[in-house]
Amino acid sequence: MAGAVTFLSGRSWLAALLAILVGAARPDAQSPDVQRVLQEIKSADTGLLSVSEEDGRFLRVMIATSGAKRVLEIGGAFGYSAIWMGLGLRETGGRLTSIEFDPARARVAAAHVRTAGLADIVTVVAGDAFKEVPRLDGTFDFVFVDAWKRDYKPFLDLMLPRLTPRGLFLAHNVLNKENEMRDFLAAIKNDPRLMTAIVAPSGEGISVSYKRP
Repeated sequence: MAGAVTFLSGRSWLAALLAILVGAARPDAQSPDVQRVLQEIKSADTGLLSVSEEDGRFLRVMIATSGAKRVLEIGGAFGYSAIWMGLGLRETGGRLTSIEFDPARARVAAAHVRTAGLADIVTVVAGDAFKEVPRLDGTFDFVFVDAWKRDYKPFLDLMLPRLTPRGLFLAHNVLNKENEMRDFLAAIKNDPRLMTAIVAPSGEGISVSYKRP
């Protein structure tokens, strides 16, 4: 039986939205240092490489609620999404490896992670993910991809064997750039190993694929 893609709506989406808003309303959700560095990243991100704040909050909730322990990010840009996921991993005791192709951006991302006080949780790696991932040991229970859209399907092929049963594979921009990744979208829809939903906290779209045990 092939997998299917579900668009969350109604009560399911409302529940997810409420979870995000509750996190946003908590006065202790972010320290002043974290708030400041997130604002600085957004202000300097003229190329719009980072996820939106809504998407960042969604990633944090997904990390925390899934109990993820070993997380991989492919396409870290300036560290914005890594910081949000790192905040979620504070709740689970997990660790994140964030791979960024551009060395200059990777250096900036690592500095942002340190400023946010998450250097004990987030490790930034500079390099080509197709070369760096095979150098990493073990499996992952949560993978987030926000890289070149044409590479999404090859990254799925690379990571699916290393994704733990019941693990999550998330990909960004699946709505606003769907024409650039039709092979990937077909794969997450039709692969019988996956159960997929697409959500849109900010309109750009994030696919959430669950690996069946």
